[in-house]
Amino acid sequence: MRKALSILLFLLFLSGLFNLIRSLKSEESGVIVADATVGLLVLAGAIHFWKPMTPKKSPPVPEAPPKKKIFVPIAIGVGLIVLVLIVAKLASKSPEEQRAERAALVAKTTGQLAVKSNRANTTIEASRPAAAGETAPPPPVKGNEEGAAEHNLAALSPGTYTVTARSTGWPDISQQVEIVAGQKKELAVQFKSGSLKLDSVPVGATVKFAGATLGKTPLTIPQLPPGEVELVLEYPLWPNLAFKTTVAENVENVASARLPHGRLVLESVPAGATVLFSKRAIGQTPLTIERYQAGTTKLSVEAKDFPPMEVTIAMEDRGEVKQTAVLAMAFPELDPITLLRAVWVESPPEDKEKLSPAFTNTTGYRSRNGIVRNLDRKKLAETWLDKRYRFIAMVKSYDRESGVVEFVEEKGELSRYRVLAKLSPETRNNREVTARLVKDTTFSLYGFLSAVEEPAWPAKVITFEFSSSEPLP
Repeated sequence: MRKALSILLFLLFLSGLFNLIRSLKSEESGVIVADATVGLLVLAGAIHFWKPMTPKKSPPVPEAPPKKKIFVPIAIGVGLIVLVLIVAKLASKSPEEQRAERAALVAKTTGQLAVKSNRANTTIEASRPAAAGETAPPPPVKGNEEGAAEHNLAALSPGTYTVTARSTGWPDISQQVEIVAGQKKELAVQFKSGSLKLDSVPVGATVKFAGATLGKTPLTIPQLPPGEVELVLEYPLWPNLAFKTTVAENVENVASARLPHGRLVLESVPAGATVLFSKRAIGQTPLTIERYQAGTTKLSVEAKDFPPMEVTIAMEDRGEVKQTAVLAMAFPELDPITLLRAVWVESPPEDKEKLSPAFTNTTGYRSRNGIVRNLDRKKLAETWLDKRYRFIAMVKSYDRESGVVEFVEEKGELSRYRVLAKLSPETRNNREVTARLVKDTTFSLYGFLSAVEEPAWPAKVITFEFSSSEPLP
């Protein structure tokens, strides 16, 4: 009975040894260990039951010499050999080899797909329906999400895939491909296109399509989708232009884009002022720009000793604008009544000839004629004097010898006043200007307010004096 059981276990050991050899071929370490463990246990049981049971004590009986039993040594030898093979097999695999084994297994059970496109920014997405046993389709497999001309999709489960290729600005392209385990399929994607030779007026405009910068005009664009396309042209400091054109397939198309513009002639008084657009200097007056952008824009004109002046340009396409910036118009206009109201101080009511108690005869603020009655000289000097103003009034007279223009006397709410303006030497020599200084004609100028003088008694007219005066157009 023991021998029969031992033989049965030995047969099981041989079966386990066969499975172990298959596991070694498949190179699955977990299965190898399990099969080896079971095989050794079965072999140990076979050896155990093969040993004869210890007989009970009985009178010794002469026995024939025992036959040599070679079965047990053979079984033990085979077991040791198998054990050595297992240990050697497990010890000989590095992590790299194990990864290679897994990769080889994946390559045998899945397929690959290589996609090549004629567009460098192509993106790829491969999707398949749910297979048998799957409750929902697996997520799509994507290639380089940044876009590329070539994509390699690996480890794809066998089946029929719909491959969708996308390129910004082009219609999507979808194709079907059958993936077979252990095979690599190749798929070519061809986006239809035509080329465009583009020029612009003015040249040097930056061309963009679907958000991508293609270059500056004149420009040849090798690929554009057939049909109507919209390009965006950008020119420094100009508004963007949306330019539409039609592209024919497999043909070099030609187009010219005109950025709306006109001719600008800008002068200034005085000449030589700097012209700025968006805080960027574009020239000095007199300035002529043959191609100035259409639409309404604002320029800043700046010159020494003048406040910056903003000029509005309303340009039509193919139109012409001529404009003169009179920088002095940026100076405030002098209103004598407002000035007097700001610095006026009433004299003591009991003696109108006395200086108001609020005054101090500080040397730096004294008047030229030494008379101070109703004007706060300190406030006058700090707030009003030695600043440039514009002034316009009716001429009373002009003295060619002194170059002084006297304007008609006016009556204010606090006092009567008159204005004297001394012209600059250049203006005095300008006959065209001096010819305009006729009595009872209106004349406008700008200059420095150099003095405001109160009259000596009994006169009651306050005098305003301008120096370095220049005419206004």
